[in-house]
Amino acid sequence: MGKGNGGGGRFFAGFLIGAIVGGAAAVLLTQEETRDRLAGKARDAGNFAMDATGDFREKMSDVTSQWQSSVSELYERGRQVVENARANIDAAVAEGRAAAGETANDLQQKAEG
Repeated sequence: MGKGNGGGGRFFAGFLIGAIVGGAAAVLLTQEETRDRLAGKARDAGNFAMDATGDFREKMSDVTSQWQSSVSELYERGRQVVENARANIDAAVAEGRAAAGETANDLQQKAEG
C-alpha cells in the first residue's frame, strides 16, 4: 500500500512543478509578447506622429507661401496707388505753377498798360 500512496504524491509533486514551470514560461512569453506588442504600438505611434508632423509642416508651408504672395500683391498695389497719387499731385502742382505764372504775366501786363 505504501507504494501506491508514494506514486500519487510524486505525481502530484510533478504536477505542481510542471504547473510552476509552465506558469513561469507563460509569464515570460507573455511578457515578451507584451513587450513586442508595446514596442510595435510605440513604433506605430511614432510613425503616426512623424506623418502628422510632415502633413502639418506641408500645410504650414502652403499657408505661409499663400500669405507671402498675398502680402506681396498688396504691397505692389499700395506702391502703385502711391505712385499714381504722386503723379497726380505733381501734375496738379505743375498746372498750378503754370496758372500762377500766367496770372502773374496778365497782372504785370495790366499794370504796365
